[in-house]
Amino acid sequence: MVRNVKVGRRQAPVAGQTAPANDDTETARQVIDAAVGCILECGFYRASTNEIARRAGVTWGVIQYYFGTREGLMLAVLNDGARRFVELVQGVHVVGETVVERIENLADILLDHYGSPEYTAYLQVLLNMDHDPRTSAEVRRTMREVAERSHDNVRRLLREALGPAASIPDLATTVFLVLRGFGFSQQLLDTMAYDAVAPKTDRLARQRRLLADMLTPYIEAVGTF
Repeated sequence: MVRNVKVGRRQAPVAGQTAPANDDTETARQVIDAAVGCILECGFYRASTNEIARRAGVTWGVIQYYFGTREGLMLAVLNDGARRFVELVQGVHVVGETVVERIENLADILLDHYGSPEYTAYLQVLLNMDHDPRTSAEVRRTMREVAERSHDNVRRLLREALGPAASIPDLATTVFLVLRGFGFSQQLLDTMAYDAVAPKTDRLARQRRLLADMLTPYIEAVGTF
């Protein structure tokens, strides 16, 4: 279900536009999903509104009816990604008997978002529209809002994973950044030439455990102070 997606102001259809015949939320969801798929396959700049409309099974008029412009649609994609992350961190807890287990569990939680193909589409939108004077202010406002809405829950997850060590801001932030980067890197491994040197069988599980093993001694040592 589409919630908290901020788009351009919707107006009544004008001549040449086709108003949606089915549920508003369902149609908007179809268009956003089609845009994400198109960005992933074609790239941000080649994801045209015509191709997105074709994939969504709607007309350009329908896209214009909901989002106004291509920029409005791309901002809706970014907002949808932000909503998904906020809902993710609101609804989960880190579990595990040991620090290693908890770090692995936190990595799995963040992988759900940062390791997903959709995140690469959100990132393309973010990087390209942040450099566009027409949209940069809206993009930065969106990212500030998602940071504010997710901050308390992200800090909670870090406390659940790190224990007393989470009271050290630089450590907690660094762990989050490392795990975020680890999640995103999983989307790049299959396309990077040097990945051929690493066996792919159970690669994610092995690398996740190695990362947790590397972080744990420092976290445990800091937590005893």
